[in-house]
Order: sequence, then C-alpha cells, then structure tokens
Amino acid sequence: MSRQHIEFIHTSDMPWSKKDFNNFLEGIKYKILSIDNDTKEISVILKFPKGWKQKSNLNLLVDEEIYILSGSININNQELNEGCYSYLPANYPRKLFISDNGAEVLSFFSGKLSYTKKINKYNKNNFIKKISLFNDGWDNNYKGINSPEIASSGSKKKLLRTDKKNGDQTWIMGIIPSYQEKKVESHPVVQECFILNGEIEGNCGTMVKGSYFWRPRDILHGPYGTKTGCTILSRSKGGKLIVDYYDLDKPFDFNSTHQVVVPENLKKFSRKKIKKIKF
Repeated sequence: MSRQHIEFIHTSDMPWSKKDFNNFLEGIKYKILSIDNDTKEISVILKFPKGWKQKSNLNLLVDEEIYILSGSININNQELNEGCYSYLPANYPRKLFISDNGAEVLSFFSGKLSYTKKINKYNKNNFIKKISLFNDGWDNNYKGINSPEIASSGSKKKLLRTDKKNGDQTWIMGIIPSYQEKKVESHPVVQECFILNGEIEGNCGTMVKGSYFWRPRDILHGPYGTKTGCTILSRSKGGKLIVDYYDLDKPFDFNSTHQVVVPENLKKFSRKKIKKIKF
C-alpha cells in the first residue's frame, strides 16, 4: 500500500469536483479523500443529485464498500438511506442504480474503477446487502474488535465486516461523552477513520464531523478524549485491528495542539477549526 499519511483533513472544507469521476458515475460530484498510487484503491465521498439514474447496466470490476452519510440510493430495489452500509463485490450486477432524493455517500473502491456490461460471477460470500446502524442498533458485545480501553468505558461498536481472507475490518464506534484515554497506542495495521458525528481531540488536534484520516501502520497516536461523544466509521487494512498500548508521559487534557500530518496539497483542508462546541 502506498498512500500518504493523512492525519487529518476536514472534508467539509473540500470543494466538490464537477468533472465526471468515471463513466460509471457520470453526473456525480465527488471529493477524493485518499488514493493508493500503486493499486488505485480510493476513498471518496460521492454526491448524487436528485433524480440520478445510471443510464445503462454497468457492473464494476472492483469491490465497493458503501456508507450513506445523507439521503438515499437504490440498488436493485434495495433502498440504502442514512446510516446504511453495504458491501458490493466485483461484478455484482446493478440492474437498477438510482437516487430519487439525492445522497452523499462514503465509498471505498478496491482498485481502479473499471466496468463491464457483461454478466460475470461475483463472490456471494462477500456480498453484504444492507446493515442499518439506526434500525439494527449497536452490537451487544465487543467480540471481533480488539479495543479494550474503549470497550471498558461503556462505548458501543457495530462490526460491519471482517474479510474472510485477509482479516480487514470495517466498524462503527460510538464513544461516550467525557471519555478520556489513559494510554497512547499503535496498530500493526493501517487505520482509516471518518468522523460521522461529534468531535474528538488527540495528539494531532481536534477532529469534528466530516474529519478524515488515513494512518499507516505502527504510528504512535493518542491519547484521545471527547467532551461531546462522537461516532466514527473505521477501517483496518492489512488485517484485523490490534491495539498495542503504551504508558502516558503526562495525563490527557482537552488542550490539544493542532499539528496535523498531511501532504502539501491538502494543508488548506486541515486548518484548525476555530468554533468548537463549548459547555
């Protein structure tokens, strides 16, 4: 994997690109969050206009992982609205692909976007039709996710997917208000996160709704804390999430220094947010 360390950017500050992202997604605006220069795997926010419809039946030749931020889309008469997750393996047939009301969708593509009109076999074992955080609720336990400090705080998680071959995971974490970590940590896998709601402070500054990061493996980070609580969509790449903890040099406080790690071309989207939620 050859993505640059991005920690972090505010996607709400990024402009929508109006140039067609790909013929498969004709007429859709987008924001590219990060891209692998070798594999062309890409993380992107897609903005579907009201009344959008795919003009012909095209099937992607790469996997697409979907989370609906707002609005709704319909794939093969399956409505996916805010808070819904789906995993569509390569060659999954899209006989119907529309958005009546418009939508903003967080999508993760497993390679360069290419497509075909041919009907090919797809891996049904990897297909996840729909998981709704709002309708299905949180998991009753922390099975599958190795994050003991957060687990012990009473925070919640929703495990969405664990890849049966390589162990890559996708999950949502609901962190309780006033949470403060007592350790710093690292992971032997890549971690990618998008803040769905609330705000959280860490060693790089304060992330708010719409903030995003891609962190390479073995990067020491934290501790984190949140006054408001927050909801975070996370992915691990390179295997299941494993947390290695280390003792703090000094106790956590809510006066984090804004010291982001981003490529030069993204610095204008990573400036410190002046307005914070106050109590």
